[in-house]
Amino acid sequence: MPKPLFADIAVPTVPRDTLTYGVPEGLRDGIGAGMRVVVPLGRRLLMGFVIRVHESPPDFAIRAVQQVLDTEPVITPDVLDLCTWISGYYCCSLGDALKAALPQGMDVDSERHISLRTNDDIILTRAVGKSRIKRDILRALGTGEVLSESALCASVGVKNLGAQLRELFIEGIVSIDTVLDHPKARARTVLHVRLLPEWTNENRIAELMSIMESRAPKQVNILGILWLGWKSGERSIMMADLIKRSHASSAQVRALEEKEIVEIFEEELIRTYTSGFEERPKAITLTEEQRAALEIILTAIDEGAFRPLLLYGVTSSGKTQVYIEAVRHALERGKSGLVLLPEIALTPQLAARFREAFGAKATVMHSRMSVGERYDAWRLTLRGEYRVVVGVRSAVFAPLRDIGIIIVDEEQDQSFKQSDVDPRYNGRDAAVMRARFGEIPVLLGSATPSVESWYNATRGKYRLLRLAHRVDNARMPEMIAVDMSEARRMRLVNGSLSRQLIEALRAGMEKGEASIVFQNRRGFSPHVECSDCGHVEECENCSISLTFHREGDALRCHYCGFVKKAPVICPLCGGTDLDRVGSGTQRIEDELRQALPEARILRMDSDTTRRKGTHDLMLTAFSEGEYDILLGTQMVTKGLDFGRVTLVGIVSAEQSLLFPDFRSSERTVQMLLQVAGRAGRGTIPGTVIIQAAQPEHPIFSYVFRHDYEGFLENEIQSRRSLSYPPFTRLVALLFTSEKEDAAREASERYFRALKTMAAFFIMHPPQAALLSKINKRYRFQLLLRVEKSADPDGSRLRNALRTAAEEYLRGASSRNVIITIDIDPQNLL
Repeated sequence: MPKPLFADIAVPTVPRDTLTYGVPEGLRDGIGAGMRVVVPLGRRLLMGFVIRVHESPPDFAIRAVQQVLDTEPVITPDVLDLCTWISGYYCCSLGDALKAALPQGMDVDSERHISLRTNDDIILTRAVGKSRIKRDILRALGTGEVLSESALCASVGVKNLGAQLRELFIEGIVSIDTVLDHPKARARTVLHVRLLPEWTNENRIAELMSIMESRAPKQVNILGILWLGWKSGERSIMMADLIKRSHASSAQVRALEEKEIVEIFEEELIRTYTSGFEERPKAITLTEEQRAALEIILTAIDEGAFRPLLLYGVTSSGKTQVYIEAVRHALERGKSGLVLLPEIALTPQLAARFREAFGAKATVMHSRMSVGERYDAWRLTLRGEYRVVVGVRSAVFAPLRDIGIIIVDEEQDQSFKQSDVDPRYNGRDAAVMRARFGEIPVLLGSATPSVESWYNATRGKYRLLRLAHRVDNARMPEMIAVDMSEARRMRLVNGSLSRQLIEALRAGMEKGEASIVFQNRRGFSPHVECSDCGHVEECENCSISLTFHREGDALRCHYCGFVKKAPVICPLCGGTDLDRVGSGTQRIEDELRQALPEARILRMDSDTTRRKGTHDLMLTAFSEGEYDILLGTQMVTKGLDFGRVTLVGIVSAEQSLLFPDFRSSERTVQMLLQVAGRAGRGTIPGTVIIQAAQPEHPIFSYVFRHDYEGFLENEIQSRRSLSYPPFTRLVALLFTSEKEDAAREASERYFRALKTMAAFFIMHPPQAALLSKINKRYRFQLLLRVEKSADPDGSRLRNALRTAAEEYLRGASSRNVIITIDIDPQNLL
């Protein structure tokens, strides 16, 4: 008799790392680590991930695995190692980490379907009793329709019907069936048509077509297209294309199948993301600096050991070509390559470079792809058909086999940090850990490295590689400061634009050159204010002012999506003098058109790039000279390489300095140097005009001198004195609730629990978050700065947080508080 078999399974949203289930005899041959299964949990059936299969029975009652979803593991061993680390370091469930490793649409959920079992009025009346909710349930089911539990809740008008449905089920009044949802991401097949072998002879097919010509001309068209395709090497044609090209119908194709002339069969359709941006190949000769850096990188690939490298290269120093040559070397050694980017906006140009270099071996992975495109890119990577993956943060989980090198471009970018849902991981740091687990080199590249990475390089944890000069001996752009306070006093401004910037833009247009104008704020104006009483229109759901958008004359909240019509009179005092304060990209666009009516202006921000493919189309149009000025937010600051751009204008240079965050200086300098680096990348020298109300601020001296290293050294000393990262590990605990008192009480209870353990971290009392309410939920925050020397691996922190959670749950007066833990947060809103 075979021994019982058990499986340890990680289930998303379940706090425990794994749950143990029995494996029925019929599923034992097809279950293994890394596969997805369906398991019962409470009243639901959920998807889980098999972590281990074993014969050791637990000392408690268990339930059985219901279904195995995969025929082979979908989580590779190195991805499992990475997810295990993410679960521990970022304090999230292992199931959530594993779910994040799969493309969207692969998750399987279940829903309870409810139906009425009896129509006996006496029984129903007795079951309902005095319960209004039960009466409404039976009224909704009275039509005989089977309703999902969510639809039934909506019909009754409550959030939860668990208790009432349980009672009705026990009394035999309703039936409850659990139904699995089909995953959205599935392989797609399409019908193909081909000639049977005996009809591929030219003489025989010609004779057949001659016989059929008079009585079945459409079928002759079909045969002609199939024959010409077969002759040119196209052995089959998609049914839909064949029907369209032959002006025939599917019935006429089926008739040829019945005559045993053609074969109709299903073939897998690979949905491939196609970018509208095309990179024009150009001959590239590596500089001495590039060759020296590349030699070290190639040696690390050949050694096959964990080697973290920081490639510090000024803008336009040729970092991308170094990446390509490194991946090429890995492929020549029979390995694969993973390249991570922070922004979708960077994908078209860099992906085009890699596609030109590696052809069908390369694929992209990012969120603007359709569910089918992402799924096909993932599963073909799992099958080994793609050997190079270029993608954004989530591509760190790409199921590449035998990786030779991992590259993280623009490693400093905060977009690598996932901040909205668990797991709240940093893609850059996850890439470093995946390289460590796989014993392979990882290359972090940037023109403006993060303080943390620079510190790691200066203390020898990372090896520092430098590209100090631009390729083709191009000079760094000239930096010009415009004091906007003085310019306004002298009346040398047009709205938000200085006359100096406008004239420089006009001069560039006259010479056929292109310009970029940067304003890191979308919309028309940040807020609308009454000039009489000072009232500012705020969001009904969030503690933030509404942004005015010209389209639809609307006020919008950029956090919860709330929209309202812009008022014409003040709702507080009735005044009619409502001032649209500040400038977003929409207002800048208007001011540019007024000052330069002949200019062809392209605005690129999250409002204009919502539709799929618009990033690519815009960049292609700009690169081909269809526009003179590219106006945009942060998506135009990094990675874009246009030789025709000779001028960059920065509208509100010190805007991000006003943000109350210890990283504000670092991010401002990075942003200014990155956007400045878009100028002068071709043969014509570049110019950068920086508009600032306080150009004497200390950070501008570093920017104007292109002295990023000097800034980093000063910033590191400042962080050391204040006990901020990289000298401590920052942890943000966020408490949110629809009731302000509940959120405050939860934060204070956690504070008291943690205070008894505060020997290895610095902690201040909880306070309302900077945005104290978002989407009708009040927010309180508790910040910890953990001394790395006292807790190098974070284990003491995890134990402290677990103890605090247990103590909180024992005495919490409200369970309606959502508590999130963010390790190494990049945003302290």
